[in-house]
Amino acid sequence: MRRWAILAAAFATVPAQPLLAQPLLWNGTLTQAQVVERAQRSFDTQLAQLNAQTVAAQAQSIRAQALPQMSVGETAMNSTLVQLGMPSARQTYTSLSATVPIVAPQAWAAARAAGADAASARATAAMAVTQSVGDAAKRYDAAALAAAIVLQRGFDVRDQQSHLALTHERVVAGKSPRYLLARDEAALAQAQQSQEDAKADAARALHALEVPLDVDLASNPAVTLAPPSLTFMPDVTALEQRAYSQRPDVVAAQRALAAAQERRRRSRSEFLPTVSATAQTYNGISQPPLGTSGAQVAVTASLPLFDAGSRSADARLADADVERATIQLNRTRLQAQANVLDAVRDLQAAQRNVSSARAELSNANIEWQVAQLRERAGKGIELETLDALKTVASAREDVLRANARYQDGLVALHLAAGDYAPASF
Repeated sequence: MRRWAILAAAFATVPAQPLLAQPLLWNGTLTQAQVVERAQRSFDTQLAQLNAQTVAAQAQSIRAQALPQMSVGETAMNSTLVQLGMPSARQTYTSLSATVPIVAPQAWAAARAAGADAASARATAAMAVTQSVGDAAKRYDAAALAAAIVLQRGFDVRDQQSHLALTHERVVAGKSPRYLLARDEAALAQAQQSQEDAKADAARALHALEVPLDVDLASNPAVTLAPPSLTFMPDVTALEQRAYSQRPDVVAAQRALAAAQERRRRSRSEFLPTVSATAQTYNGISQPPLGTSGAQVAVTASLPLFDAGSRSADARLADADVERATIQLNRTRLQAQANVLDAVRDLQAAQRNVSSARAELSNANIEWQVAQLRERAGKGIELETLDALKTVASAREDVLRANARYQDGLVALHLAAGDYAPASF
């Protein structure tokens, strides 16, 4: 016993050191699948899982109250105070006590309700995982879009530089007035400024992706915007069935209803009797001799008779909780169906938007080529070429944004169907 006391005192003098994991340093290609996997261990996910573990521990504690209990104790007494004729005595006894619930409907109902609450908490934690994964996937698309826009505005700068060089040749050849150089230089400066703005936006978008995933901000991950699929045809019925069976919010609502039903059973079991048995044995020595061993067994039965309506009120509250949980489940299922339908509709709109943006870009490229030919042939003005360049630049970014919108729609569809939920919860 002394050795354990010394060790406890030694550990008490050591200051607690927090165990902080170092952020992940990631350089190179980073795919959306890798982001999804990392998001399952994000900060929000870890906190949600800790909450679920807390509720599970509480449920275990409540369940233990319905199980047999056993304890051992030791008593040592040395009495030298002689009063009222009591002799000096020494006693040393070791006792073993056990309590066994025989009929305990309240305790078992409370244990089942706590277990249902723990299951609901696991589903709630899975909701946090799902939301974290969905948010990470959308942030990945935003970062990939920002990176693609930076690359695209680099192409815009290159086109403006090429047009400036052409204007310079025409001015030197005496085919264009010199003031056009200033106009083209201003257009080039504007394109360069837009590129710098895009780089700043890309850095912010990348940081918004890295921080929740605990990725070192000194990292330089390469993110890419995946090309959309214009032939994907979602099966609405299958998506709705998947949502009903695997969406964490639907599962959490189902388990919350089960917990409310168990609490209602517990409230009604308060009207039932309880029976428990208690046994105790002891062994030891005493001076003067009082016996070296003994045992006792007791059976206790309790039947509630009158409580001024307290149990009836608890039963009515439990009935209201069941009704409330039923309404919440019906609303959650209907919301899941609405989310699936909305996600399918948004994805279809995104597919059409991609086709429209591609057609817009094709027309803009043709107009640009025509404007260049007219300018070189001396039949068009320089402003037509500059306008065509701006139109092409805008059309290129429209295509990128349409692609990103499709990817976001795909993420929303997976979220609506519960595809990002953990495999088991």
